Amino acid sequence: MGIFKGLSADMVLISGKIVTMNESNDIVEAVAIREGRIVATGETKKILELADQETEIVNLNGKTVLPGFIDTHMHPSLAATRYYEVNCRSPPVRSIKEILKMISEKARATPPGEWIRGTNYNENKLEEKRHITRWELDEAAPNNPVFISKETGHLYIANSMALKIGGILDDTPDPSGGKIDRDMEGRATGLLYETAGQLVSKHIPEYTVDQIKEGLRKVWRQFSEWGITTVHDASGYAAAVDAYQQLLDEGVRQVRTLLMMSIHPQGDEDVNILEPMIDLGIRSGFGNDWLKIMSIKIMGDGSGSGGSAAVYTPQHRGTKGLGLMTTDPEMMKEFTLKAHRAGIRVSIHSIGDRGIDLALDAIEQAQSMYPIPDMRHRIEHNSLCTPKQVERIKRLGVAPSSSIGYMWGLGDDYYENFGPERSRWLHPQKTLKENGIIAGGNSDYPVSDGNPMIQIYEAVTRKSRTGLVVGGEEAVSVIDAIRLYTWNGAYLGKEEDLKGSVEEGKLADLVVLEKDILNVPHEEIKDIKVDMTIVNGKIVFRR
Repeated sequence: MGIFKGLSADMVLISGKIVTMNESNDIVEAVAIREGRIVATGETKKILELADQETEIVNLNGKTVLPGFIDTHMHPSLAATRYYEVNCRSPPVRSIKEILKMISEKARATPPGEWIRGTNYNENKLEEKRHITRWELDEAAPNNPVFISKETGHLYIANSMALKIGGILDDTPDPSGGKIDRDMEGRATGLLYETAGQLVSKHIPEYTVDQIKEGLRKVWRQFSEWGITTVHDASGYAAAVDAYQQLLDEGVRQVRTLLMMSIHPQGDEDVNILEPMIDLGIRSGFGNDWLKIMSIKIMGDGSGSGGSAAVYTPQHRGTKGLGLMTTDPEMMKEFTLKAHRAGIRVSIHSIGDRGIDLALDAIEQAQSMYPIPDMRHRIEHNSLCTPKQVERIKRLGVAPSSSIGYMWGLGDDYYENFGPERSRWLHPQKTLKENGIIAGGNSDYPVSDGNPMIQIYEAVTRKSRTGLVVGGEEAVSVIDAIRLYTWNGAYLGKEEDLKGSVEEGKLADLVVLEKDILNVPHEEIKDIKVDMTIVNGKIVFRR
């Protein structure tokens, strides 16, 4: 028990099934915690010897315990601000008519000229199976600019007033990395792909730190209910970091956060966060166990659901072409090289096979010019990953964060967009494991459902919400799926010595489940509830 030898435990969990997720996947009955760390694991009788009258004793009554869940790609601050927007999520929203009704109601309660924002929109899940038009939004909100984002965040719908504010006319050229949709008569429809959305969004007032902070309180409560104890924030920017710090100062310690600092915060091409980080000597790992810098985030290609991912063969949705690169590949190489030399990891958004290759090109150039062992540069999403990309990922020592969670809410979209042959290689968890590649799992919340039980279910069954099996050849075992969200997640954060398994000396971040995930039918995994979440040796949620 190291430095804790001879001292009593603050808390012991006894008479349970504790799945340690150590190298041997050992299962033990009990665990002892002191000062936020695990000090011993083993039989209940032995662990109780570490307890005294001050020790909190939690009788698990046979329930299953796992290490706290680690989601390696989420957007907590985005989820926080979406509480202030019209929620167009389907389900429960079924039709364009319902969305227009909600926008109209919001307009009646909003002063003329003020922005109305909508979120979580997906045309493929609506009865009409088509996009809303600017003209329909004009009728719903004639006196307000309206801007609605798709649940993926790569596609937007704006009404006429919003387009005018953004300077978008029927003949406005497409911006680099974006596309303005037009009808058969050449009129802008209000549909904006990728960077085209920024022409409008840059005019919308930013959320304040206080607004972000209050939204984060709700997000943290939800994460604790889901058993998420560590999150890798894929859109770090100044106001969000300020909000995180203020919550910690106020004693809100529920979720540990690793930051991917956006290279261009809020899509502002005039701001480059990398240069100030280099000037200040900030390297990956700067911070503490609650909040630290992990990497810089570079946007690569577009969306698989929206049909704007960078691919070698045309897609069947959205732009229906070879996709878009929101960051020029040569600029991506420049950013990656500068970060690499400064000891800063990169996390590159890569959905399509061509997009993944372009990201790997940037990483390969940096490593070939300045070899640095074990940098663990990351590919974010790693969706359409064929054997060619798998081989390169292994050779370059890249750590992919796989958005296996897309299969639940977006699996049908992806299957339609890429077709059956390519869909076989979507998020190839089994192939990655067989090649010795350590991949993390993620939900990209709030893009898809953030509940880790659903993510684990997806990795095991590969089923979408409608029951469609997508890439069933890549299904993995339950224990391997759990590892994606525990030890592997810690590895992607370069924290495998600190968390991700229930072992002596590691942080006491644990989750107690209502059912035994290792023995229930696979179809029941997604519905398992968390009974208790422990962070730093303290109970932060109890059902």
